[in-house]
Amino acid sequence: MDIKSIMTRPVATVTRKTTVKEAVRKIAQKNLSCVVVAEKKMPIGIFTKFDLLSVLDSGQDMGTTAMEAVMHTPVMPIEENDDLFSAARQMERFDVRRFIIVDDHNRLAGIVTNGDIIKAFAKRAFPYNQPVAALAQPGLTATPKTPLKKIVRMMIEHRSACAVILKNGKPAGIITDGVFARLAAKSAKPLAGTAETKMLKKFAVAMGDTSLREAVINMVKMKMREIAVVASDKRHFGVITQRDLVRFIEKSQI
Repeated sequence: MDIKSIMTRPVATVTRKTTVKEAVRKIAQKNLSCVVVAEKKMPIGIFTKFDLLSVLDSGQDMGTTAMEAVMHTPVMPIEENDDLFSAARQMERFDVRRFIIVDDHNRLAGIVTNGDIIKAFAKRAFPYNQPVAALAQPGLTATPKTPLKKIVRMMIEHRSACAVILKNGKPAGIITDGVFARLAAKSAKPLAGTAETKMLKKFAVAMGDTSLREAVINMVKMKMREIAVVASDKRHFGVITQRDLVRFIEKSQI
């Protein structure tokens, strides 16, 4: 299976002079993971929801800060005729969540995220029957009273796109980089308040002995990028992210 068959297109683009506020508004409105900075159909940079965390943490003015000051550049594109495993291997090698796809003339053709790869493999028969507990990582956790500003700092330091919010040791909600994108698009003070006021209360949860296949299908159905894994007493055990799943796919070499 080649990348062209699963990539997302058209891609949401902005210019190097587009402000962070404008870019975040587009991300939030269309529920995107990123926008590509392009000139004459050539990708020159990328700005993701996770990049937004650093902007919020630094206190930069989103209304005046331009993409050229915060975008990731140079981009590392892959060609639309590359295969699925090539993309999975490169995501693991470069520790990234997405790749910009270009055509034979290096023009922007699409984008592939780790979520796209997981959706493609969710329809295939490969070693998905092991329990989710075998793949779960401790993950980042916080309490309902943890300030949003502190959660942003924790997510940046741990390079985590989410934090599971625990109440009495049990998952009560989740804060993701997408939550902060929506807050930044709507609020003048996106980091005001605590986790309990902004956390998502609907999120993917799986018991530790649930099969990976069942958990991933639920994850795709709910359009979530992470699964909170709980023990038999419903207390927090760990978390599985899309990045963990792509690593599993790459190592499985199916």
